Amino acid sequence: MEIYKSLDDIKDKPAVVLAVGSFDGLHQGHHAIIDAVRTEANRQGVKSMIITFAPTPREVLSGQKVIALMKPEEKIAKIQSLGIDIVCVKHFDLAFAKMGRDDFIKRLLTYLDLKTLVAGPDHHIGRKHEGSISYLHEAGKVHGFDLIIVPKARYKGVDISSQLIRKTLKEGNIEDVNATLGYTYNILGSIVRGVKRGRSLGFPTLNIKQDLFPVMIPGYGVYCVTVLLEGKRLPAVCNIGVRPTFLEDHLSIEVHVINTHLESLYGKPIEIYFERFVREERKFESKDALIEQIRKDIEKCKTY
Repeated sequence: MEIYKSLDDIKDKPAVVLAVGSFDGLHQGHHAIIDAVRTEANRQGVKSMIITFAPTPREVLSGQKVIALMKPEEKIAKIQSLGIDIVCVKHFDLAFAKMGRDDFIKRLLTYLDLKTLVAGPDHHIGRKHEGSISYLHEAGKVHGFDLIIVPKARYKGVDISSQLIRKTLKEGNIEDVNATLGYTYNILGSIVRGVKRGRSLGFPTLNIKQDLFPVMIPGYGVYCVTVLLEGKRLPAVCNIGVRPTFLEDHLSIEVHVINTHLESLYGKPIEIYFERFVREERKFESKDALIEQIRKDIEKCKTY
């Protein structure tokens, strides 16, 4: 796959079928659009192409930090796995956001022999969303490219969107998150030293520091997870929260790997794949009550 940071870097004006968007999380709706791009490009015998953005337009236009659902390199790798020939990861800023719809189309046509544009039914381009689907139909007639509209993917009667997935993830509904994504949500981090409280309870845990490029973490609670550690996939229990039983107030991510003895892992990378929600985080009246609940959590995860 060819990877570019700007359209200016693309040479020889390739003939392409193209889709443009944030594609944050690459959920089922995005998969449908990418599938349509690849299928149409194969039919025409031209290259398939995606233009995506970092940071997301929502973050730039709102002026507020919006935590992404995946790192840019993860997004590129997943697009590649879906069989796309070219991806351009455009830096999105306020100057780009002010570009008019006509100028955006002209820029595409300067560097690309655009055969077909693929989009969702609510897609738009240009400043203040002025380039609607009806505009793109007319632009296609003028400039000689076709437009394919891909219907919204739906889950439980609701349109799938990155915004919906963020809300669902914050609520801890990881099964619904995974269903709308079409894959298991994961975060990356490294193992750091903790206060060894889990060990004192009889359940040693790995304390996780999230990757330097933060992606959104699920809501507070206990989860059944799979971890990828030193090339091995291992079943585990993950707690995300502030450990209220011990009167702490800072966020912690802890993982107890089931039936596995682990040593000397400080500084090692770890990937955590969230499979199922087990329970909400809560304060326990005693150490013994917490230990008993941890035992139940582990047994529940074993059944999964």
